[in-house]
Amino acid sequence: MIQFRQVEAFRCLMVTGTTVGAARQMNVTQPAISRLIADLETDLGFRLFTRTKGRLEPTNAAVRFYKAVEENFLGLERLRQVANNIRNHAPESMSVACSPVLSTSLLPMVLKEFVQSDPEVTIHVVSCNTSEILLKLQDLKVDLALCPAFPPIAGIEQIHLMDLGMLCAMPPGHRLASKDKIYPEDLEDETLIGWLPIGPRAYDMEQATLDKAKVKTRYSIKTHSSHTRYAMVAHGLGISVVEPFAARIWQPNDVVVRPFISDIRYRYVLAYPSSAKRSELMADFQDAALRAIHAYDFRVEGYDNWTVLT
Repeated sequence: MIQFRQVEAFRCLMVTGTTVGAARQMNVTQPAISRLIADLETDLGFRLFTRTKGRLEPTNAAVRFYKAVEENFLGLERLRQVANNIRNHAPESMSVACSPVLSTSLLPMVLKEFVQSDPEVTIHVVSCNTSEILLKLQDLKVDLALCPAFPPIAGIEQIHLMDLGMLCAMPPGHRLASKDKIYPEDLEDETLIGWLPIGPRAYDMEQATLDKAKVKTRYSIKTHSSHTRYAMVAHGLGISVVEPFAARIWQPNDVVVRPFISDIRYRYVLAYPSSAKRSELMADFQDAALRAIHAYDFRVEGYDNWTVLT
């Protein structure tokens, strides 16, 4: 059975690169490190290091194993930090996961509201995609998340915040820029910047809308990043059906946006682990999120296709 001390020795050896460095970090001898690594290799059933010209080199298996070790140690480090804060009477902290586009648009406004009621709280922001957010919530590595809605998942609760319609983004001077609103039929024969199928919800909604309208288009580039879609549009590589949060960021940067009239709706939520106690901080964050949402200015003329749900 793998022992924690063995894994700790492995991590120290990967970080420092030498048994001397690992021994110093763990306050043990070099032979003790070597013995712990040898025992770990026996328990794992594969080699972790090879010796080349007197240097220890991690195997491919060690690199793969280290990734999992580091993810779990980050959780332990967080526990240590919390314990230190409690012991030293330091201010409370909160870890918030957020999708990249929200972290650069809505989240700053939420945090501006939040710090007015909780100015002493230290906030850790983790920006990542939805699948990574779900893993962090399930593993209790973050306290809560601000992100697109997702299907029900065991161990995670969702509070629905708002529903949003879509925009159509295009370069300045594009033929559709003269229209007040864009309909699916308007995209006939256009070159689109689209979603990668790895985001099935976004991809399927967009594709179903175009199929229903019997519109023929060509996808020049596909990506899972909203900001990337806006950037490609800004460089004249096509037009795109986009979420509206980042519009205020990209409109001053060679992107024209118009309301896109369709059945596509995006729902955004506040999510947290089911096992977590609903603390006063979490309630304050939810209140701050709602205030920020009500005050959010998408800065798109004629765009009113959004609804606050809570």
